[in-house]
Amino acid sequence: MSDLLNRETRRAAARAPRASTGPTPDQSRMLAAVAFKTSGLVVVIATTLALITLVSVNSDLTGTLGAIAGSWFAVHLVPLSIGGTSLGVAPLLPTLIIGWSVARTVHHAVDSGTDRRVVRWVFAASMAGPLAVTAIALAVAKDASTVIGLSSPNALVAFSWVAGVHAAASGTGLLLARWDSPLIRGGLPDWVRALVAPFVRAISILAAGGAAVVLLALLASWETAGALLESGRDVVGMLGLTVVSVLYLPNVVIGALAVATGSTAGFGDASVSLFSTTGGPLPPLPILAVLPEGSAQTIWVVMLAVPIGAGLLLGRDCAIRSADIQVAVSSVWVVAAATGVLAALFGYAAGGNLGTFGTVEVTVWSFGLLTFAWLAVAGSITAALVVWRRAEPEPPLDEPVPMPVPAAELAIEAAPSEPEDDEQVQEADKAEEVVEAEVVDEVPAEMPPAEEPDATVEAATDEPLDAEIVAPPGDQDGPAR
Repeated sequence: MSDLLNRETRRAAARAPRASTGPTPDQSRMLAAVAFKTSGLVVVIATTLALITLVSVNSDLTGTLGAIAGSWFAVHLVPLSIGGTSLGVAPLLPTLIIGWSVARTVHHAVDSGTDRRVVRWVFAASMAGPLAVTAIALAVAKDASTVIGLSSPNALVAFSWVAGVHAAASGTGLLLARWDSPLIRGGLPDWVRALVAPFVRAISILAAGGAAVVLLALLASWETAGALLESGRDVVGMLGLTVVSVLYLPNVVIGALAVATGSTAGFGDASVSLFSTTGGPLPPLPILAVLPEGSAQTIWVVMLAVPIGAGLLLGRDCAIRSADIQVAVSSVWVVAAATGVLAALFGYAAGGNLGTFGTVEVTVWSFGLLTFAWLAVAGSITAALVVWRRAEPEPPLDEPVPMPVPAAELAIEAAPSEPEDDEQVQEADKAEEVVEAEVVDEVPAEMPPAEEPDATVEAATDEPLDAEIVAPPGDQDGPAR
């Protein structure tokens, strides 16, 4: 009997559907999109631009694959070597666009209720696709090095840059998508979640300040920028210079922000800071017209308003979220430290070697340290002042202001009440309902004419009024006739 039961149990278990440990077909399509959507777009755009460039210069299509592989490395900030010349200064704008696209794709793939296993799959897919394309690009670049002057970059450096860019973008997308999930709410302390908004605001203000400095410098040297643009000679050359200038715009903004904090931005032999400048050879790019043509001016100190203003707003934001001066100041220092580290990372990514022109760089350590210092000092002072002003006692606005009570009422309320009998209480209640009336024996000779009753009085006396006529003392015969 037991053998029969065990046999039926095994058959039922075999007929039961097994739980799948792998992704469903819909999830597989979603993971494929996460892995290759952005990478595929990059390859398609790089192929289109390479073909247009080669056709416009009447060149054959022999180096098309090498140009595509080089474009893939360039947009991921991988240093390249073309014809023996090292090119390590890659434009940041394509990299930022790729990061935004990856973060957006990952953000749409998950939400706050997505299972952790699916989240891990999405992150792995976002890394696997770009790394696979990088491996193919390395092989293509090695093969194309025999035809064109492109040298295959170091594999470890290439994989590191590609993995770093996509990991940062994918992590940002996952964090934004699952910000309200129980995992994030339980894993991050409340004070960390409260500092995200001030951190984002501080970065935005610094970026906007650097862009404003570049815009003002470009307007001040508009003639120089026009002359550099005309060096392209024809329409195609001028268009190419314009596109390259736009691609390198974030690099220039970071350099201007470094100068605004008091650090130094160098372009080969040329260098710029708030207090001194040094000249040197520069490539003919219109965007480089923002570099000063003379010595440092005293008015340049006004650029310190960018980090100081960011620090003031940071201190206000941190003080609003805490009523304790120590907590508010500590929050300012944490955000300032994170912003300084991020500034140093972007400063490092924006620089590199530019062949015969030398090294393009900002002084990374001073850029990060000065960014931290300005935000910490200005923010701490502002946070302390805001918290101190909020700690001053103020009359409440929501509660009503008590009105003074007359002394007579206070005396009545303060007077001790004596206990009364039930009969006395009943007689007092009846006495309140009695209307006392006085009987008049004689009517005056001249009586004023009776006035018509007022409508309001009639309306008010619609209900019968119980009245009792009380005779004066001593007259027991009743009322006069």
